[in-house]
Amino acid sequence: MERRDFIKLCSLTGLTVVAGVSLDGDTAEAAPYEGNFFINIAANGGWDVTSIVDPKGNANGMNKYPTAAIQTASNGVSWAPLSLSPDLANNQNAIDSALVFENFMADNASKLLIINGIDNQTNSHDVGQRASVTGNGAENSAAFGAVASAALNPSAPMGFISFGGYSGTAGLAAVTRMGNTEVIKRLAYPYRRYATDNEEETYYSDSQAAVIAKAREDRFKGKYAGQRLPRVRTAMNTLYLSRLGQNELKKLVAFLPSELLPGLAGATQLAGAAYKAGLAVACNLDSGAGWDHHGDVDTNVANSLGQLFSATEGFPAALNVLADLDIDDKTLVTVTSDFGRTPMYNDGNGKDHWPVTSMIVAGAINGKAIKPGVKGGSSDGHEPLAVDSATGVVGGGELTIKPAHVQNAMRRLAGILESDAAKMAPTTEDATKLVDLIELS
Repeated sequence: MERRDFIKLCSLTGLTVVAGVSLDGDTAEAAPYEGNFFINIAANGGWDVTSIVDPKGNANGMNKYPTAAIQTASNGVSWAPLSLSPDLANNQNAIDSALVFENFMADNASKLLIINGIDNQTNSHDVGQRASVTGNGAENSAAFGAVASAALNPSAPMGFISFGGYSGTAGLAAVTRMGNTEVIKRLAYPYRRYATDNEEETYYSDSQAAVIAKAREDRFKGKYAGQRLPRVRTAMNTLYLSRLGQNELKKLVAFLPSELLPGLAGATQLAGAAYKAGLAVACNLDSGAGWDHHGDVDTNVANSLGQLFSATEGFPAALNVLADLDIDDKTLVTVTSDFGRTPMYNDGNGKDHWPVTSMIVAGAINGKAIKPGVKGGSSDGHEPLAVDSATGVVGGGELTIKPAHVQNAMRRLAGILESDAAKMAPTTEDATKLVDLIELS
């Protein structure tokens, strides 16, 4: 395969082929990553959490569903009975969509950690999306996935994968975007006639490919040793590294599913395959359901919930994929959004931007499940409530939860809070506060 064809195919999949290190002619291959895996699902647009996991009801006019119908699990996790909103009364599809979420919560609330009353301190989509996954709303802040990749496996060729949401890296790590499995197979096995697993239909055999690779390496070393111009050496290195990348892609192909599921589930299959191959540390996913509901908010939120919590392609299906891959015991999954929605309805029966939001946390670290329950909270007017400065439980302090506190907690769980990468991507809050915000069982 010609270099120009290789790079063109890489651009179609988003695979990164350039590394910032010099091999000086020596073949280098990243050690397989076997640590924890981190997935963030971004509910882009700003979700109305009072209609989801921070329910208020119709007692003070914040919502339209009955306050008395709010469901609460034994661990304190509550969820909104949005299907009972009168706005959905004549819309069976919206009712069914709301019930998808409500039924999921009834079955799984005991396994979830909900962090309510997070003050994102902004009504800007861009700033909110950044802050929710970086702990710093400044431009070009590094997303958690980039920090984790740089800290835990800096040589990982696909350490930080993104299918959407904020994916800034601040130069700490490369970000990989992937989707077309057939193109990935063509990149991994360029001498096959077709992007299939049929090893017989090739332009030449594996043994012949090994001879070609050896000749290429010997030629590279000879040319590289005789070259003194830094720019030319860098260009030669880039081409050499791109060819080495084929070995990493072969590892990935070995774990790719024969058929991708739709939506979040399919993206999780791809990311999970990269992790199983020892290539990935973290992944960003887009929820695929818009949340910027300035009009008819109850109906629109119900429809978005039906998509996000779909058993065949949404959050539950993604969790099932992780279990099927046998990596659910060391994968942390979070669901975040830009911000929340206003306490009251606007003239269009919708809700506008409001800085207070919530976060859903699931999964496990090093075989230990996340301790389920509720941290933080908001008032009847959807203002953040003060929490204990160590645990994040409402009461006993003057501190309110900020995105930076959450990011500090995640870095602590990942074991990277004091890493060089974390220091190069500081959050805006004191890391000695809320040290038990996210706990393990």
